[in-house]
Amino acid sequence: MSKESKQDQEYLKTLTVLYVEDDAEIRKQSIQFLTRPVGILITAANGVEGLEAFKKHLPDIVITDVLMPKMDGLAMASEILAIAPSVPIIVVTAFELTDYLMRAINIGVEKYVTKPVNSQLLLKSLLDCAHRLRAEEELKLKHQREIQEARAKHNETFAILVGGMADDYNNLMQTILGYASLANMNPDSENRCSNCLNEILKYRDHANFLGNMLKILGNDYNDNMQCQSLMPCISSSVQQVLTDSSIGLRPDYPENLPNVSFDEEQMRLVFAGLATNALEAMPSGGELHLFAQLVQVTMDDTVPLNPGQYILVELADSGAGIAPEVMQKIFEPYFSSKDRSQKRGTGLNLALCRTVIMRHDGIITAESTPGSGATFRIWLPVAE
Repeated sequence: MSKESKQDQEYLKTLTVLYVEDDAEIRKQSIQFLTRPVGILITAANGVEGLEAFKKHLPDIVITDVLMPKMDGLAMASEILAIAPSVPIIVVTAFELTDYLMRAINIGVEKYVTKPVNSQLLLKSLLDCAHRLRAEEELKLKHQREIQEARAKHNETFAILVGGMADDYNNLMQTILGYASLANMNPDSENRCSNCLNEILKYRDHANFLGNMLKILGNDYNDNMQCQSLMPCISSSVQQVLTDSSIGLRPDYPENLPNVSFDEEQMRLVFAGLATNALEAMPSGGELHLFAQLVQVTMDDTVPLNPGQYILVELADSGAGIAPEVMQKIFEPYFSSKDRSQKRGTGLNLALCRTVIMRHDGIITAESTPGSGATFRIWLPVAE
């Protein structure tokens, strides 16, 4: 026996199985066989009892006869799959008629075993179901680990970001106060006061920027969350940045997208920042494509998000693109490929974007081919 088969057997022993059979003698014989390989066995004598037992115990696998009083097995299977679409169902019947088989297939039945039941064939069907459930469980655990790792990375980035911004703010304020002190030391010197004032004004805007960012990140964003349409906020934020530029905005999204719960001030910060990046990536002009759609995220997707409905927003520019060695670091705090100055190249923009999106239970990614522009993708959960 292979290692994987042994794992399936061990996993089957942890599962709960519902067995529905109206014939008392067959039910008694099957119980003796089924109690050995499975963890917990629950039985019912007809479809109505089986459906109630499923609702009460939520078993992992269902085995059912077809022809039964009150409710047949396929009708019960249809009701069960409406409740839990992924639960494996094994149909056991003495009938091999095509209409029963086709009905079972259309409902979504996992396995079809004929009577008299071959115990080894039934066991194989159970092990096949266990194998599928085990694979799904492992995928779910892997997905949860990825989400936890992304959340841990977010917390680490947030701590570095806020700590660095606080240091920068203190340094700027110290510089401003230093120039103020110099001006005060010789207030009669008009030239000295003018020079000091000019230096103070140079640092003022960046100090205001850092102060506002610290205020936004320090607030509990849940206090300002509103359930509303996302795209008007995004569109106006991007258009405001692109005003008087040679970059054209190409909107491409439906008007009936579901609402999202978000802090509007923080979301404007994110998309204004992304638009600013696009503006700087296209100094000679170009086009910015704003795309959005409703998507269903599953555990099979590569993004570390809980399954559910999300609004996917894409901003794609027609600039020179981002080099691969830069792409790996663009969301790191204080990383920048530009010269550092008071107004540009501080390395905060994308780190702030990532922090805000993560705080909204979403995620942001980027991809680029040098020479073909860059695309930023943001997933935000649809409001419940």
